[in-house]
Amino acid sequence: MPNSSLKQYVLNNFSNTEINLHLGCGGNRVPNYINVDLYPSDTKVTDTSRNGCVADVFCDIRKLELDENTVDNILTQHVVEHFTRWDAIDMIRSWFLIIKPNGKLITEMPDFRKCVLWLFHFKRRKRDLAKSQFYGNQWDRLDYETHRYVWSATEFEKILLDIGFSDVSVTHKTNSHVPGRDMRVVAIK
Repeated sequence: MPNSSLKQYVLNNFSNTEINLHLGCGGNRVPNYINVDLYPSDTKVTDTSRNGCVADVFCDIRKLELDENTVDNILTQHVVEHFTRWDAIDMIRSWFLIIKPNGKLITEMPDFRKCVLWLFHFKRRKRDLAKSQFYGNQWDRLDYETHRYVWSATEFEKILLDIGFSDVSVTHKTNSHVPGRDMRVVAIK
């Protein structure tokens, strides 16, 4: 059974090693990361957006309760868009505090501007891939699977710099989901 205390899990398992967090992991386990999610898998509830849940720890990623400057890297893949703009900013500010100097926030999510362009693409598949990014999963009655805000690359980069990250890079060559439509943002503290 996964833990409910991230701080205790880190103390028990990662006292002398790099601490990497994969937040909002869903059914995607990333090796060498602590995989964290709030929602366990429930076989009685239809969830076509993710393939189960492989979390090591279940907790609210808005309240990680870790000491400042303890985490080497934070990774999110299609997570930030599930929060309102102001919740996302507050959440990322709290992550900034726990990331070590020179540590990284790595996030992948849809890029608003690319999604708008894809809405008018001549290929129906690309139009469909863009449309769903504005609202997320609306077919499985899972509130946490809906999208609350779709960021543009320039807006997200500005917010990260305002929070205090020293270097931010954006690419549309992503490791998960849909390259070209989505962005990968790496921010260094």
